Amino acid sequence: MSNRLGILVFANNGGLGIQTKRLYDMLKPDRVLLIDSREFSKNKAMNWDWYPKEITTVTKGFPQNRDIANWVPGLKTVLMVENPYNFYLISLCKKLGIKTIVQSNYEFNENIFARHLPVPDLFLMPSYWMIEKMKEDFGDENVQYLPPPIDPDEFLSIKFTNMKRYRLAPRFLHIVGTLAFEDRNGTLDLLRAVKMSKGKYKLIIHSQHKLPAEYMIDDPRVVYRIKNFKKNADLYKGFDGLILPRRYGGLSLTTNEALMSALPVMMTNISPNNKLLPSEWLVPVRKKNSIEVRAVLDCYSAYTHSLAKKIDSWAKKLPSKEKAYKLGIDNFSPKVLKKEYVKIL
Repeated sequence: MSNRLGILVFANNGGLGIQTKRLYDMLKPDRVLLIDSREFSKNKAMNWDWYPKEITTVTKGFPQNRDIANWVPGLKTVLMVENPYNFYLISLCKKLGIKTIVQSNYEFNENIFARHLPVPDLFLMPSYWMIEKMKEDFGDENVQYLPPPIDPDEFLSIKFTNMKRYRLAPRFLHIVGTLAFEDRNGTLDLLRAVKMSKGKYKLIIHSQHKLPAEYMIDDPRVVYRIKNFKKNADLYKGFDGLILPRRYGGLSLTTNEALMSALPVMMTNISPNNKLLPSEWLVPVRKKNSIEVRAVLDCYSAYTHSLAKKIDSWAKKLPSKEKAYKLGIDNFSPKVLKKEYVKIL
């Protein structure tokens, strides 16, 4: 049965590619508009086989007006992640009576600073970060929390591997990700804490790209892994916990995927981490500065001593992996989320 849903999707191995592929898998749209992101993304590899050719329109770079005009007619709802990449899409949908939904992190929401742009019918917030501010700006009825799904089956073998680990020295994972503004994932804060910590553990620092000199540390407990995995779930295989002292908020697919992999996650005590994770997994912070992306954001740093102490505590006794997995299932599985998506489409 046709649902007349169209989704803007990506096919690279970055966050947008993974997020939109999971939305496609859960919602089974009638059409996808596939953005060929090689011109503007560091992730050049494209998974062309993710989407059936018969329902896929491919754009070279950002969608042009002609791409949109050919793709939109006949749809009932259009779902976008981050932003429309061409606001003619929202304008045309409004003209044709087509519902528009944008699932966007606060700092990438162009409507915040450019109020002349057409506004979608609904903002889906992928985390609780800044949701009250969004409701103030755009109205309670136009803003809703609804995170992207993660299929537990994607991480099932990884979960079993991690649950079976019983080693004296735990293995912790830190993912740098794409080097973001102001060291978003807190790698530099983590390295300062490692120098102060005394525990026995291995810390694997993962990045898809070569890291600058300030991200390197000479410590026998620290191993650098520069690699791009074909299967995203393999990032988390063979670990006991994730350490991610993020410096400002927003969706963290890394956190959500780690939970689905049965990994407890150590994070900073800021939003949205303190809405999702147990308080005993969080590290206190101090406000460092404010930064401007598209909006002005508060930026924090973990207290170095507190982070080092928490790492040493986990090195001696790990939090419950069963609890981590349950958090992932309860918050991000399609079984829980699909009915909520269906209500708004």
